[in-house]
Order: sequence, then C-alpha cells, then structure tokens
Amino acid sequence: MTPNPITCTPDTSIGDLWNLMLTRNLRRIPVVERGRLVGIVTRTDLGNRSDINLRGTSVATRYLPGEQEQLLRKVKVRDIVPIDQELTTISQEAYIEQAAKILRESRIGGMPVLDDNGKLVGIITQTDIFDAFLEMFSINQRGSRINIRLENVAAELVTLGKVLCKHNSKVENMLTLPIKNERYLLILRVNTVESEALVDDLKDAGFHIESVLVKQ
Repeated sequence: MTPNPITCTPDTSIGDLWNLMLTRNLRRIPVVERGRLVGIVTRTDLGNRSDINLRGTSVATRYLPGEQEQLLRKVKVRDIVPIDQELTTISQEAYIEQAAKILRESRIGGMPVLDDNGKLVGIITQTDIFDAFLEMFSINQRGSRINIRLENVAAELVTLGKVLCKHNSKVENMLTLPIKNERYLLILRVNTVESEALVDDLKDAGFHIESVLVKQ
C-alpha cells in the first residue's frame, strides 16, 4: 500500500482538490474529518456535476482559467461526495490476494486501508498490487525460470528438493498451477542463469521440462 496518503476534508474546495490531484498525479483522495475516514473522492466524481467543467484542464496545464477557478473554490468536497458514504475498505492485516479480489469484484481502482481502530493508514491501488505480484514472483530479477509438468505433486516435490539441494540452488519462488485435463504446471524460479546442469539432472530424475527462460 501507499502509507500516509494525501487526504482532504469535507470543506476542501473543489478547485484546491483538482489542483492537488493534478500536481500529485492522483486519481482518488480519501476524505477525513476529525481523524475519521468519511469518504473518498475520485476524478470521476468531479465530472458528475453540470456546474463543474474541467474540460481542457490537464496535468500539462495544471491551472484553471481564473474565473472558473474562483467558481470551483466555492464548491466543497461535501457538495460532491456524500459524507459517511458506504466505503469499500480493507484491513492492513489482510493478504494481498484479498485486496486483489475485492478490487476486481468491486470494479474499483483503489481503496483505503484501515488499522484495527478504523484509522486510515494507507491506500492500495491496482498498480500497488501489480507491483507486489511482480516482486513476489521475481519477474524482473536475474535468474532462471523452469517450467515443469508434474503428475503427483507431493511425491515429486520431494525428488525436486533433492535435486535442488545437490546444486545448492536458491529458490526465489515456486508456483503450481492446476490445468484442466493436463498435468500440473510447476513454475520454478532459481537465482542462477547457469541452470543447464540443474535442468539436465531434473530430466534425469524423470521430470518433464516444458521450457526454460533465463534472465541475465
């Protein structure tokens, strides 16, 4: 998550809010009143009122015409977002896959993160989750990705472990995927680009190696 997110209050003007969104490149900002989360305002919310015209205002320009900006300073966040709206939030102790599931099912791009006392401690977005999965799966790290087909996952993992120990291979991550009407696919990432001997021993141990990808 992004900790200590930028927030606004119900009395923040829409002009100030819009400039804040543009200068900080934000798509959503939590609304906090007396330390309590009471809502969240998005760029989409700003387009839902006929008296707010933000056409032609972009990150490139960053500024509104003077007369229009004066008008927008009279409109407050509370005029756009219902206070105490029903919010989709998540606990800071939740697992990353729970956050991904909620965002996907709710069809939203981000949501506030709360502590056990209901205090806002962060905000998590789809981009945060993408970055987390890229890191968890070592996508951009140097090493070898070995795709292996398995029949009996539990038994074959024992044999796999023995081969890895022989080569003193450091496992960056390992993932099994069930595929309908096919053998399980095991995606194994090890921290070496010199994986030829390891792959040969895996084949000798009876493993079907589907593919090997080396990232220098």
